[in-house]
Amino acid sequence: MAAYLIGRELPLYGVDLAAYDALRDGTEDLIMQTIGGDRYKTSVLALGISPFMFSTLLIQVAVAVKNADSKSHTSPKKVTTATLILMFIWAVVQAYFTTGSTFYIYHDGWQLLLAKIISGAQMVTGAFVILWLATRNGKYGIGGQTVLIYVNILDSVVNTVRYASVDNLKIIGLIGGFALLFTIIFENTEYRIPMQRISIHNIYSDKNYIPIKLNPIGMMPVMFASAFFMLPIYVCKLLNNFFPDDSRVAWAVENMDTTHTLGICVYVAVLYVISVIFSFVFISPKNLAENLQKAGDSITGLRAGKLTRRFISKRVFFISVFSASFMALCIGLPLVLQLKGYVDISVMSLPSIMIAMGSINCNLYREFRAVYDYDAYIPFI
Repeated sequence: MAAYLIGRELPLYGVDLAAYDALRDGTEDLIMQTIGGDRYKTSVLALGISPFMFSTLLIQVAVAVKNADSKSHTSPKKVTTATLILMFIWAVVQAYFTTGSTFYIYHDGWQLLLAKIISGAQMVTGAFVILWLATRNGKYGIGGQTVLIYVNILDSVVNTVRYASVDNLKIIGLIGGFALLFTIIFENTEYRIPMQRISIHNIYSDKNYIPIKLNPIGMMPVMFASAFFMLPIYVCKLLNNFFPDDSRVAWAVENMDTTHTLGICVYVAVLYVISVIFSFVFISPKNLAENLQKAGDSITGLRAGKLTRRFISKRVFFISVFSASFMALCIGLPLVLQLKGYVDISVMSLPSIMIAMGSINCNLYREFRAVYDYDAYIPFI
């Protein structure tokens, strides 16, 4: 955490730090700051853990859609190599677009080009340094990469509350408190599907079930919606480079952010898509049904096989949509209120930050308890 905080203060080569003094926090900056590096993308850790998270999720989806035989032939080394390659590509793409919007002390000529190349290389290198830090923390510490996200979240909360007036915090604070409370409830509540196990015939036979959390993938939709929301933004910018005279593309570029109606609709849609898709990826009704069939177990009142798979798929779909609706309400409502002028732009991302904080706190507590209980065993000799 100390190394990460220091890295966020190391400026990129040639960046004009004085040009950022007059800027206020935008909604995209505050939302992306939870997975990004520094707020204005001026440090060597400007990309944050976004490239690693993005590549990890895509590789997990690619592995999840494979059948059982293909998965058995996919080694962890191949998955790691593919993740690193995709991470490098995505980091280069992010660095390219970030350098295009960065203020440099050089305004034109070969000096500006050199500054963009060097600063872009620094960003890509910083992304892999963050990956190394997260890997070491996952091996020797608690929380893995979520600790680095937690640093960004605390920084966002402190800066949001410190510079906000009491009037601005009234409405958004109420929404944020509601989001935090229900996130904690969802993280510790599960939907249970009763099942029968052929190997259990005692008093515990009535207590077998398949648990599905009401918040199936935790804070991931909030984090990854911000990362995947950058895809349509980059696509619009790329189209604008090819068709600079097209008014429709120019309008899309101007409105593809969370301060306009188009950007809000796209962001909420991305949130729903990610919640549903990754709920199926991590819970995997197909694998659950196959494992139950191979073990001879079944859901109470259902035959093993396709009926079981359809039943679990419907439950996962409805639960993921329910969870996504809750997050869309807590995140989308402040965006709409900000658009209408009822909420200041500097505080509208507080509910999304509170959702992420509540989910991380629950996970860190469980991990801390597991480590504490494990260390509580005293060797006999």
